[in-house]
Amino acid sequence: MSDLLSFYLNVSGRVCEVDCIEISHPSWPKPFRYTTYDEDGISLQHEDSTTHFYEFQDMSIESGGVKSDLDQELKLTINDYDDTLIEAYENITDRVPVSVKRRIYRDDILTEPMQIIETLNAVSMTKNSTGQVTFEAIAQELNSVKTGDTYSIERFPMLRGTL
Repeated sequence: MSDLLSFYLNVSGRVCEVDCIEISHPSWPKPFRYTTYDEDGISLQHEDSTTHFYEFQDMSIESGGVKSDLDQELKLTINDYDDTLIEAYENITDRVPVSVKRRIYRDDILTEPMQIIETLNAVSMTKNSTGQVTFEAIAQELNSVKTGDTYSIERFPMLRGTL
């Protein structure tokens, strides 16, 4: 049974999910790492055995799509009161997209994530007058399969029988 399945089916009442977001870009000196779990922040071990500190940030994360689907989507709203995230985003000069990774841990096992979603790119961050930065993080068309061929009746006369 997977860790994620085990968490939801066999969890005691005292264990909870630690949701973490990492937002990075090659032009930034360091990634933004946020969690909603602990107001003092928390140090977590990544899948490559390196330990990183996630600072507390008031935010909401909505998952879109099916968890087993390759076309993952997240809708994030982050309270960026000091403008660090939105300023970093606005200062990007190249066309490299902002990378978003989501890691979900059990609060009793902080050395290994239960689930990782790491192939997401942020789409146009915006900030409103209340200090909330909102954006969507979507996968890069991982589920699209294209052959490059255009199927027409002129090229494939047998298609007429299927119409």
